[in-house]
Amino acid sequence: MMIKNFRSQKSPQTATALKRGFVRVVLVLVFCVAVLIGFWALTKLGPRDVDVADIDTSSYEITDAMRQLNENSIILESDFEEIISLRAPNADDIEILKKALDYQIKYIDAIPGYDIEGDLRLKVLQERYADYASLPILERSRSYEIEADALSEAKDYLMAYERMKAASELQKQINEQFPNSPYANASRATLLQRKSRYLIAEPIYQESMDLEKAADRMAGAEKWQDAEAKLKEAIQIQLDINRSYRGSKQSSALRLELLKKKLLAIQSGQSNLEIIKIEKNADALKKQGEVLDSAHCYQEAARLQGELNKSYPESPHASSDKVNYFLRKAQTAQSFELGRTIEANHEQLQQLLGERRTYDATELIAQLNQNIQYMQDAYPRSSLYDQELKLKMSYLTIIKNDLGFIQDRVYDMLLPIPEVDAWQMVKTEVTQVLYQFIMGENPSRNKGETKPVDSVSWLEVKEFCKRLSWILGKPVRLPTEHEFRQALGPLRYIVLEEHAWSFSDAKEVVRPVGLKKPFASGYFDLLGNVSEWLESIDQFEDEDAFHIGGHAGDRVEVIFSVPRRTTSRAERNRFTGFRFVVNQG
Repeated sequence: MMIKNFRSQKSPQTATALKRGFVRVVLVLVFCVAVLIGFWALTKLGPRDVDVADIDTSSYEITDAMRQLNENSIILESDFEEIISLRAPNADDIEILKKALDYQIKYIDAIPGYDIEGDLRLKVLQERYADYASLPILERSRSYEIEADALSEAKDYLMAYERMKAASELQKQINEQFPNSPYANASRATLLQRKSRYLIAEPIYQESMDLEKAADRMAGAEKWQDAEAKLKEAIQIQLDINRSYRGSKQSSALRLELLKKKLLAIQSGQSNLEIIKIEKNADALKKQGEVLDSAHCYQEAARLQGELNKSYPESPHASSDKVNYFLRKAQTAQSFELGRTIEANHEQLQQLLGERRTYDATELIAQLNQNIQYMQDAYPRSSLYDQELKLKMSYLTIIKNDLGFIQDRVYDMLLPIPEVDAWQMVKTEVTQVLYQFIMGENPSRNKGETKPVDSVSWLEVKEFCKRLSWILGKPVRLPTEHEFRQALGPLRYIVLEEHAWSFSDAKEVVRPVGLKKPFASGYFDLLGNVSEWLESIDQFEDEDAFHIGGHAGDRVEVIFSVPRRTTSRAERNRFTGFRFVVNQG
């Protein structure tokens, strides 16, 4: 019973296993059959035996007709070669070369493959034909250009334009039909176009020029309206040229502007001539002594010039400077008598100061100041108003109470210079107290009233001399080197230490003037103490100035050589001072 049960339990599993095995076998068989079928199909698609007799080769062969095309081209080219060996080719000859080229093109197009030699020959033929075919065209173009230039010289601009245009078209034909020809030239085509534009614009431009010349003639004859009309026509033509023929030689923005300025000049010319006429009349009245009438004329000229400036601001006759010019001449004429009075009083003041009549000079200074102030207030544009004289009078007014004192001090210090006429020099260096009196300041670093002033530049010293000349009424300046050496005299037999402060005794400290012995001529401290500025008579204004004599910082042997040094005119130095000379002639 147990065995039976066992068999009954196993039998379904065994059946299932058998089924699976059977399916696997079937699948393997199907796969093998499929592989065999695939191999068979491949054998059918692979190379097969071909019968050469069955192939059609007619489409790959060069036929006799094709060869005939090539032979025709060669024959024609040979004929052309024979012709050019005998003479220059004409149009019919070039046509032979053109037929040779056409046959070669047909041959290349007809053959089934690629013929390297035939293609190379085609290119050669194309180049030769372009050269020979374009040369006659170029020659005609050049001939037209030469004719056009000759016609232009004869001023037959219309015919010249037609010839130049034809030359341009022929060059353009070469450039388009034979681009590989050596005669193709884009630059020449552009040049011919420009020359064509010139020829068509030139007669129009000449018309404008003629109108301008006519306007000039009419303006010279003072026919202002006719001149204006002609010039407006010339301007309009130039404007049209600039618009229509831009880039041509005749197109000119500059000429247009010049014509416009000339138009303004003509439009304002009548007013300008009236102004010139009035000015000439004013000048004549002034020469006749009619200064007030001339002043009125100058004022009228200034008024008319102002109106011209307002109406024609771009005119070449417009000028604000001319208005000021006429006003200045008007005020100069109006102030003529006052100017003469001031001039006479100034000359008298110079005489009074030169004669040391300082009391009378003081009264005249006050009167001159009043006159000059009135001139400044009433006639500020007058050329008779002297700003320098104004400064002089202002200065003399400030020190008028000290004029006599300063003059006495200066004259007491003057000594004649040996072998020098007219000029006298102060016997000591200018002291700080005198400099303070004249300049109102003391820039010295070595302070002391009786010490020489130092730390003054050449420019400041010249200002001192100018002010002192105002006080004295006589020319005052620095001494020249010659004057200085004449005052110094020979040094052979003197003991320099007795006359000059040097490093050995001054120890770089500037001493009061006049403490040591004077030189033979009576002058003190010409050497040592401070070096002294000289008049620069041989120097340009932008060059350095000289000072001479050495100073308290120099050794005796250096001072004995009478050193002359150069320094910037604006430089200040604690060892540099000065003395001055006065003209007593």
